[in-house]
This record gives sequence, structure tokens and C-alpha cells, in this order.
Amino acid sequence: MLFSACARSRASCAGEAYGLCLLRKGPDLFAFSVLKAGDIHQVRIDLSAGQPSGQIVRSMKLATQTEGCVADPRTMTLYVGEEARGVWAFDAKAQGSSAGKLVASVDGQQLVADVEGLALIAKGRRGGMLVVSSQGDNAYALYRLPAMTPARRFRIIAGTVGSTEETDGIALAGGSFGRDYPQGLLVVQDGVNDAGTQNFKLVSWRDVLQALKMARPK
Repeated sequence: MLFSACARSRASCAGEAYGLCLLRKGPDLFAFSVLKAGDIHQVRIDLSAGQPSGQIVRSMKLATQTEGCVADPRTMTLYVGEEARGVWAFDAKAQGSSAGKLVASVDGQQLVADVEGLALIAKGRRGGMLVVSSQGDNAYALYRLPAMTPARRFRIIAGTVGSTEETDGIALAGGSFGRDYPQGLLVVQDGVNDAGTQNFKLVSWRDVLQALKMARPK
């Protein structure tokens, strides 16, 4: 579907896809395709017919290699990771400006290149956390929304299963996912898995908050 949208658009989709995220706002559904060379295409997805179709409505550009993305429908903000520089924020509206703003810079402390996957957990009308894979030191950096204020950072160490290293993609969802994940579920790609293949690790978001002493008191 995304490929056919490229074929019908004047914008070029040629390149290696490194990130993909969705945004639903009212009746509108968009996909953001992030290419390795820095191109970002916003595709409107039409589900009204029997088969989904897509049309590129806007394209954006970053200077160097881009990675993951995540969109916040509350503020209509698209966050995109640029490996060597940090996290950019774009207006996610189809008619919005194509200019982005660097909202979290690689500084070698809070965020260490390469910047990889992004995930978001919402709180209230504008609050919550943005989580960024700080691949350069096998960590995850937290930023408070909406101001992108640096908060804490953490690593996932070996326990019942192995630790995580060289993480590319991440995903985070709030709510209850059963007894082991009562306050949300964080899924991270594990790029180094001893002698085994790469895989995904499931982490309780409650455990992360408790380890960082950010959980609400009971």
C-alpha cells in the first residue's frame, strides 16, 4: 500500500526504510515512512474501499541518517530520530510546516549516538514520557512531555532472560497487560543475544518506574 502511494506521487520514495509509525486523529489515519537518507513521507491512508490505499500528502527532510519515529495525536507532533544529532519534532498535520525542530540533542550523557527507536506513553492532555533508544551506550533516555525535559535514563540488565544491547526499535503501551505488566508494556529489540539470534525483550513499565523511583506512591 505504501509502495503504491509512492508510485502515484510526485515525491520519490526511493531508499531504505528505517522507521514507520502511525497517527490517527478523528477519521484521519496517517503513516509516516522514514527513509535512511533522511526523507520522511506522510501518507494518508484511505480505508473506505475494500482494499486500503495511500497517498503522500507531505514530505520532510533531515540532513543525515534517520531512524525511528512516533506520533502524538494529542498535540499533533511527530518525533523522529536522527542518528548523529538527536530527536526532531515536526508538526504532524497534513498541511503543517515541513520544518522540524531539534528538541533533544546528542550530548554524550543523556543521549548517546546512535539515536534509534522512539516510543511514547501519554499522560493527561499533553504530558507523559518519550523514550529514546540511546544505542551508543545500550541505554534508554526519558524525556518529559510536552517540553521534552530530560528526565532519567536506564538500561535493561540480565535477569530471567538476557540483557539488551544495540537496540533499534522500541514500542511502549500503557494500561494493563496482565499480572506481569499491570502498568504498561515496553518492547525492545535486542541486537545482541549471546550465541542466539536477535529477539525482543518484554519489560514491565511499572518495574522501570519503580527502579527509577518515578512510580506513584501507593
